[in-house]
Amino acid sequence: MLAPPLLPPALATLYALWQGYNYLHWRRASRQSVHSEPTEWPNIAVVVPFRNEAATLPYLLASLKLQDYPRDRYEIILVDDHSTEEGGAAGGKHLTVLQAPDTPTVAHKKAALTRGIAHTTAELIVTTDADCRWPRGGLRQLARHYADGADAVLGPVLIAPVYDFCSAFQSLDVLGYQLFTAATVSAGTPALANGAHFAFRRSAFERVGGYAGMDHLPSGDDVLLLHKFVAAGLDVRCSTDTTNTVKTRPEPDWPALWRQRLRWAGKSGEYGSPALQLAQGLAYLTSLGIVVGLIWGLLDEQIFAGALLAWLVKGAVDYVLLREVAGHYGQQRVLAWYGVVQLLYPFYLVAVGTAALLGLKTEWKGRPG
Repeated sequence: MLAPPLLPPALATLYALWQGYNYLHWRRASRQSVHSEPTEWPNIAVVVPFRNEAATLPYLLASLKLQDYPRDRYEIILVDDHSTEEGGAAGGKHLTVLQAPDTPTVAHKKAALTRGIAHTTAELIVTTDADCRWPRGGLRQLARHYADGADAVLGPVLIAPVYDFCSAFQSLDVLGYQLFTAATVSAGTPALANGAHFAFRRSAFERVGGYAGMDHLPSGDDVLLLHKFVAAGLDVRCSTDTTNTVKTRPEPDWPALWRQRLRWAGKSGEYGSPALQLAQGLAYLTSLGIVVGLIWGLLDEQIFAGALLAWLVKGAVDYVLLREVAGHYGQQRVLAWYGVVQLLYPFYLVAVGTAALLGLKTEWKGRPG
């Protein structure tokens, strides 16, 4: 057994090796592109579940209506998940507004998505969130992957705007998610998805039974569906095209961010991806070693030195990776916040991970999260 002063550096070394593996696969993924042009552009349905999003929906709809895609080949389906505010969306040409089912459930978003998907016969389903904005060529790029044989495509999602420490923290965090998403697809072990930019064949969705088997969870419509695709042996791709990034707004403050991240972490026990379980476990244990070592180190200089070394190793490794992915997506300016974000990050990760392990729950948009 390792002596206490050596445990944090040992964990940090394992973390560095794991991130080096991710870095190599990210480099490969970031250089791949798709050039297939469909002989006939597929019919696409963009399905958007929303709840109390009157302030953000107009911007999403504006970006979707300006898509560089044949207008008669795609439709937008909004599913109102029992909004309680005034000012809901109105339907129109190529735009349908549905109501989520009233049946009792905790999986409200999955029920809304299921309603939207059942309403269309489109070959390609694209999901996104109401607080997003899409690039003009977003649907065209997804259709190219479809023509190239993909069953599901994971698209890049970035935080914008970045205007303070909280939003910069989220931006760097999400850049890390983009790197890990692309790296695991490149490695043949797709592990992470984001419902703000997720496309899949209708036939793939039907083949795995849709969201059946995960309707006891409030969230997880994206990651858990991806894991079902992987278990079924379907072809999952990842787009890293810099012109194909969907922008999503940051959470407005730290309490909102805490609720979001705790909701995400709360379903980790349901994941069927060894790659994601390894990532979560190693990141949590490395951060735990740093935090416990720093506290314990107040009474022991050697333990403090070991924890500090681990913190420096983790910080240096993360910086190299985030600099790479931020440069790829033209978000280098957010790196100015990296030093102060790294000071907080191990404590944040331990807090969220420990709360999830203890089974703490939170609310999300007025509902249990």
